[in-house]
Amino acid sequence: MKNPEFDILGIGAPFWDYILLVSEDFLSSLTQAKGGVDFIDATAFRRIIDQSKMPVTLAAGGSCANAIKGLAHLGHRCALLGKVGADEAGKTFSKRMRELDIVPMLIPGKAPTGQVIALVTPDGERTMRDFLGASQEMKPEDLDPDAFSGVKWVHIEGYMLMRKGVAARAMELAKAAGARISFDLANFELVLAYKSEIISLVSKYVDVLFANGDETRALTKRNPQKGCAIMRDLCEVAVVSMGKEGCWIADGIEEMHCPAYPVQPVDTTGAGDLFAAGFLHGYLRNKPLPLCAHYGAKIAAAVVQVMGAELPQVTWQALKEEFDNNS
Repeated sequence: MKNPEFDILGIGAPFWDYILLVSEDFLSSLTQAKGGVDFIDATAFRRIIDQSKMPVTLAAGGSCANAIKGLAHLGHRCALLGKVGADEAGKTFSKRMRELDIVPMLIPGKAPTGQVIALVTPDGERTMRDFLGASQEMKPEDLDPDAFSGVKWVHIEGYMLMRKGVAARAMELAKAAGARISFDLANFELVLAYKSEIISLVSKYVDVLFANGDETRALTKRNPQKGCAIMRDLCEVAVVSMGKEGCWIADGIEEMHCPAYPVQPVDTTGAGDLFAAGFLHGYLRNKPLPLCAHYGAKIAAAVVQVMGAELPQVTWQALKEEFDNNS
């Protein structure tokens, strides 16, 4: 039976994003590689914000949530499934999803709602500090088979691998419901930690695989072009995004390089997530792969010119009209 409210389901960790502009010196004072992700507790989270002494840009985010928000802005009927706290932050997150016409299938947990600090340096690169909160309580039993009924596409973020059995169960239920699956590798450190499980799940379930250059190298030990060709042997379409250098796409027939739209980045937060949204927008409409990549690149170019992963509604309207006019 078809769900009357949505046909795209996103499964991921909902977070409130705290976006801070920081200096290279401040970032280097934190012991972690630039561009990576580290997981911290609530006390350390607050300490970083206080020490930065910088104003905060706040937005409802998370990798999958960003992609789903992009698809909703482009006219798709979407839902987001994840775990939040039984707190005001969780209620506000749900409210924000409803404002975007996204069905919030958000399960209240015992811990507070998850939060992420995006530390953005002057070159626009972001380094993440994650307080996982309630998202780390996600269990396979939280995935109700009825949520997948009638869904045509399920988008899953790689961070679900950190919740034992969740990614596998989500993919199993999606396929049982007749849905197709996209999977975003999310982070190169995650790929290194779960490499064998990723290969197994992708080869068994995934239709479209998204990765960036670092994630591709972590999974295949090859550069983006060669790595993309390897990954396409695991799934229907492999997409490797490389920022201003464009992307590589490979399917069962060919591999191709598609250009980016280079701009001076202000903040790269959400660029990969919204590239995936644009690509899927085209793919779900059976557009040629280069046009799917064009949609993704246009949105990514727009979002890196603002702080955070939120674009103004007027920008979304212009992008949607442009895409609708493409043949």
